Amino acid sequence: MKINSLAVIGAGIAGMVVARTLADAGVDVTVFDKSRGTGGRLASTRVGTLTADMGAPWIVPEKTEMGRWLKSFSEVTDCWTPARADFALAGSTDEQTGLVATPRSSALTRQLAAGCRLVPETLVTVVWPDQEGVMLRDSGSEPLGHFDRVVVATPAPQASPLLDAVPRFRQRADEAGTEPAWVYVVELDNRPERLQSMDWLEGDHPLFRRVVRDSSKPGRTGEVWVLEARSEWSHEYIHLTPETVGAEMQAAFEVLAGEPLTVVSSRVHRWLYAHAVPCGCDELSLWDPGTGIGACGDWLHTGGMEGSWQSGLDLARKLLASGH
Repeated sequence: MKINSLAVIGAGIAGMVVARTLADAGVDVTVFDKSRGTGGRLASTRVGTLTADMGAPWIVPEKTEMGRWLKSFSEVTDCWTPARADFALAGSTDEQTGLVATPRSSALTRQLAAGCRLVPETLVTVVWPDQEGVMLRDSGSEPLGHFDRVVVATPAPQASPLLDAVPRFRQRADEAGTEPAWVYVVELDNRPERLQSMDWLEGDHPLFRRVVRDSSKPGRTGEVWVLEARSEWSHEYIHLTPETVGAEMQAAFEVLAGEPLTVVSSRVHRWLYAHAVPCGCDELSLWDPGTGIGACGDWLHTGGMEGSWQSGLDLARKLLASGH
């Protein structure tokens, strides 16, 4: 059956790759997301009058196909080679360059949304096939419409109940895991003297997974740092208040900086599904032609941003093959 309409649930990189690919093929695409905009793990946030990237700090494509694809969005991407060090402040001689969207990470997913209808701040809770297609309902049980095809592109714990109509897909989602992360975004009045030559700290630390100077990325201004806690620490303290977590993370950051820090503005975010632990599926994406329901994301075959992209592209190709 020719695809006339497609609903994508989740506006992260996997979902938006499906949406943009099908929209370019002439399909009427609607994207639903519970957040105020697009991004997923490429989400950005306000901190004072500035913005910062809360999720993946960059994209380092390991496959040439993704690298070529990203070049087609050169108007919103730029190269970044951060000065990297470990938490003992020993600099790395292994330079690595990645790509970042400008002026913030979510610019890439917003660019992908061109040609699609975006419905933000909408929590989809029901995905069910009937005689008219695949029906969606929101958290208030209000109908959101029928679609020829529906793609679930959310983290595994959120995808699981949306895949009730295809039990084997729900089982896959239930087999996947996630790791949480507390994220502290802070704007300072000045760059710490001890960290003048460093943009990225990573390695062994009792609290931090990594500390990134977000304002060193192309197109950014101010003095903004994004501090991500280790998954183990985040899990242990997942029920603390944001105020308490912010105080703990700032204190640890001041130890790294070797001086008290003057905070202009800050934000604490509890990212429950920060990192996927793939279910080990031998497929990049899931597609059921009988119901018209598919699923994609980094929780299927391989984790990371490239895993999300590969999964979304794989499902887009399956959908095009099924409807043309």
